[in-house]
Amino acid sequence: MAIQVEGIIFDLDGTLIDFEGVSHVALARPLEARGYSLSWDLHARIIGTKAEDWSATILAECGVPHSEMSPSMYVAEYFEAVLSLYQDIEAWPGTVALLAELQTLGYPMAIATSSPRKSFDKKMQYHPEILTKMSAVVTGDEVAHGKPSPDIFLEAARRLGCDPSRCVVFEDSPLGIQGAHAAGCLAVALPDKRFPTLAPC
Repeated sequence: MAIQVEGIIFDLDGTLIDFEGVSHVALARPLEARGYSLSWDLHARIIGTKAEDWSATILAECGVPHSEMSPSMYVAEYFEAVLSLYQDIEAWPGTVALLAELQTLGYPMAIATSSPRKSFDKKMQYHPEILTKMSAVVTGDEVAHGKPSPDIFLEAARRLGCDPSRCVVFEDSPLGIQGAHAAGCLAVALPDKRFPTLAPC
């Protein structure tokens, strides 16, 4: 049965912009300074999660004692490292053209990103051509539960004034896809080939 699509919801990092390469560098720096390393497989597991969640996961998996670096310290050092890299983040090829076409067709669009608002705003300073096409933005610090909970997609649909079951979500992470399905949305997965566990067969 055909579904009348009312709105389009995009994840940001890894979906509209090629953020994960830059993010990997920034995630690894605090660890490498203390003699630890970050694998792409571990990175793949935390994509789409909120800072308080991914920091705890990475530190636990890498065996970093809390006395050496706490999750809050890790997050602070990560954002300090990534701040100087924002200007190097590019939109994926075809992103702006796709958004322009969807806008021409009359689809309201939203971004639902796990990034906190402060980080989102800094990224968008370099991508106004993306931001200006959005009718709504929901950031990770504006919802109670991060992906894979449906909160952020339900809120994005609400702000668009659309029925979640008639929204299409574009996501690069399994947790994001789970969250979209939990919200009752249709979902399109965009796996990143740099992450073996996420790459299509």
